[in-house]
Amino acid sequence: MNALQITLDSDTRQTPLQPRLQSALEGLDLLGIAALVCRVEDDAVWISEANALARRQLALETELPAADPWQWLDGKLQPLTADAHPARRRDTSAPQRWQRYHLRDHRGELRALRLRCRGVDAGGERQVLLALDRITAIEPTPAQPRTRTPPLPASLRQWIGSLPIGACVLDAAGYLCLVNPALCNFFGYAACELLERHFQVLLAPASRESGQRYHQTSLTSGGQRSVELMRRDGSLCAMQVEDSVVHYADGQPLRIACLVDMTAQRDQTRELQARNRRLEYLATRDEMTGLHNRRYGQQLLEQALQRSRRYSEPLAVAMLDLDHFKAVNDEHGHAVGDDVLREFASLVGAMLRQSDTLIRWGGEEFLLLLPGVDRFSAHATLDRILTRLAQQPLSARQLQLAFSAGIAEPRHATSEKLLERVDTALYQAKQAGRGCITMAEEVSQQPALREDPEIPEDPALTESPARPEGPAQSAGPALPL
Repeated sequence: MNALQITLDSDTRQTPLQPRLQSALEGLDLLGIAALVCRVEDDAVWISEANALARRQLALETELPAADPWQWLDGKLQPLTADAHPARRRDTSAPQRWQRYHLRDHRGELRALRLRCRGVDAGGERQVLLALDRITAIEPTPAQPRTRTPPLPASLRQWIGSLPIGACVLDAAGYLCLVNPALCNFFGYAACELLERHFQVLLAPASRESGQRYHQTSLTSGGQRSVELMRRDGSLCAMQVEDSVVHYADGQPLRIACLVDMTAQRDQTRELQARNRRLEYLATRDEMTGLHNRRYGQQLLEQALQRSRRYSEPLAVAMLDLDHFKAVNDEHGHAVGDDVLREFASLVGAMLRQSDTLIRWGGEEFLLLLPGVDRFSAHATLDRILTRLAQQPLSARQLQLAFSAGIAEPRHATSEKLLERVDTALYQAKQAGRGCITMAEEVSQQPALREDPEIPEDPALTESPARPEGPAQSAGPALPL
């Protein structure tokens, strides 16, 4: 989050997100982090946009933008005042640490989460990008009445109470008979809030079914396992649980469980996994535009060629080059040039089919793969994009730009030969005055009949006889007219 530098349109309720922010939302989605874009007004906070994970985990069913539908609470479940809303933070331009909050919706459902926020520049209008991680639904804790269990031996109470780690005693039905101070302090409960309550009050929602099944099937012996538990404030923790089973004098089983906090190790593993996902994303994406990068684009081109040959389907490949882009950087600076590239990528991407692929090839060059269409249909598509580009200036400087493009079809050519033909067509378009599209000349190239180089071909089958010069002559005797 702290590496993003994002610019929004002046009115996100009327104009689409800029490519940089859209790419950030999609990237967070891939990393498993929900994200919201908030618009701050005097009397309300609006949700301008949300990525797919946020819509799913927060049940955002209404059409955006919409007024913030939740009650916000802090990490200790205390309601926030309107001025303390995370989107109203006074300084959100600096990197923020993860902070714990809670959300309560109109149905009364409560969710715990971690949050980081970052201010975004929207032409003087205040907007904030909120990253939400580890969103956990907090179900109401069961308040089932429970008859008192027989008194536990004083020696057991003394031993459990003296342990420096969390420990508890459960009866056969799974109700807590004894909890020590270390467990209460760690989970944020008073002892009276846990005693005679079912142990599921300490389990994370995702662990409750398996936890109940384990308790019921292992009352004859103990064991060791890892389980995800939940503190009173809804935060999740990873615990190593080691338990053993003893019996009352009447033979009723008791489970004694000792808990060791493994949350730090779990968090380190998650951070490593998140970094690996980030590296995988960067290995295939251009960070500026969010498009596939050249390295991965080479693989996509090879795959498209293979599909085209296997299924005998047409394929058009085009190279687009923004005209006079160097002058944009020289006259307006590289920051404006970056905005131009991002907005151009967004404009082109919005006009393509889902099956089409736009690749940041390098600098101001973009490779376009159009499966299922020939070069003439591809020419019509690029014509529409050129027309649209003439109607939509780019960046805050409202720059009017065009592009030159070359188009070719594979015709059994390798990817290297195909790219050479596309580059040649692009060069011809620039020589013709720029702002135009050129189709590569068709090369008559039939696929080879024999692929084994060790077997020589019969010249009689491959070479046609030399044709005599001069007027054509008949091979047989002349017939009288």
